[in-house]
Amino acid sequence: MTTNKHTRRMPGKGSIVGIATIVLLIIWSYISGQSGAIIFSVMGDVPRSNAEVAILDEQIAQHNDLSPARFVVHVGDIKDGKSPCVETVYANVAAQLLNLDAPLFIIPGDNEWNDCIDPSPEAAWAFWTQHFLGFEDHWSFKPTVYRQGQQLENFAFTTDGFAFIGLNLVGGRIFEQAVRDEKIRLDVQWIDEQLARPKLAGAVIFAQANPDTNHIDFINGLRSAARKFGRPILFVHGDGHLWFHEDPWLEDNLSRIQVDKGGIADPVLITIKRGDPITFEFEREPFKGVQ
Repeated sequence: MTTNKHTRRMPGKGSIVGIATIVLLIIWSYISGQSGAIIFSVMGDVPRSNAEVAILDEQIAQHNDLSPARFVVHVGDIKDGKSPCVETVYANVAAQLLNLDAPLFIIPGDNEWNDCIDPSPEAAWAFWTQHFLGFEDHWSFKPTVYRQGQQLENFAFTTDGFAFIGLNLVGGRIFEQAVRDEKIRLDVQWIDEQLARPKLAGAVIFAQANPDTNHIDFINGLRSAARKFGRPILFVHGDGHLWFHEDPWLEDNLSRIQVDKGGIADPVLITIKRGDPITFEFEREPFKGVQ
């Protein structure tokens, strides 16, 4: 109402431009969190080829110019599953992702770790930790980021009443069953610890794997945590390369999405609206029609 009155009293071109700027700032403050919305982007399974390196460069440029996301999460698989796991691949992707303006969190995928035969999973893991562990530290990020002591690649932070939890949960080859079992046990423990934080309205959990029969203990642990938590949880993963959004489990507060691989789609923009009820909104073409 006040804006309308000012518009009528000051019809000059410069004043109208000024009012338009104020309106845009009001809209921006609304979508960027002061109204209760949390906005972030998720990408995954990229780049898996030289062509996808160029695609990712373009997506990063568009994200910097157009996205309101507070942060970005890459859910792993920074290469294809067949080429050698040489350190230059990790270094090049890290340098590419550093071009993002928004802070980026990244978790491991099977293609750059347990599926590596040339040279070995152990060597590949050393490359991953060298170039990606604590990757968000390259930016200034206000919420305190916590790391799991026994599994430092697992991260967590809270903002505006929501917990954001990153896990080392991969698909692909099981090169050592005991290692896989222990990491799943630690993943479930990390979820339980983070969901126990006070005054949470909901949570988002990130992983690479689309959980299957090799992850039964994880699925059971996730479902148990959701039942105890009783508030909305969104589970976000990559792995399958094609989008879906579903509620596959009986817990009505637990849903999941699988993101498209980055070579065929832009990073998905996710908005959490903290009303009653809390809602998750997904924009799969966040740069389309935006100038």
